[in-house]
Amino acid sequence: MVVYGGAPAEAPEVASATTDANDVPMARPVVRYWAWADLMRRAFDIDVLACPRCGGRLRLIATVEDPDAIRAILAALAESREPAGRAPPFAAAQASSQAAAIGA
Repeated sequence: MVVYGGAPAEAPEVASATTDANDVPMARPVVRYWAWADLMRRAFDIDVLACPRCGGRLRLIATVEDPDAIRAILAALAESREPAGRAPPFAAAQASSQAAAIGA
């Protein structure tokens, strides 16, 4: 990571208890793993694990990785967003009947 106007940050070396054949301690490679929520907070300054209703903490309980399952879920969501074959809401129907009465 390079901060604009600053020097590049040096990653700390992590020593491990393992040794090589000559009993010289070996350093493990530096792990550069960031949790998804931490990346979102760092990049966009938003807390994706805050509940929008109560402000409590959300937690990840599962991930869906099977492409067929993902397609099925997205298809079900698309179907639920399609307008049903029914009459418009009462307020819209009332407003249009009043407009028709005024125009007549």
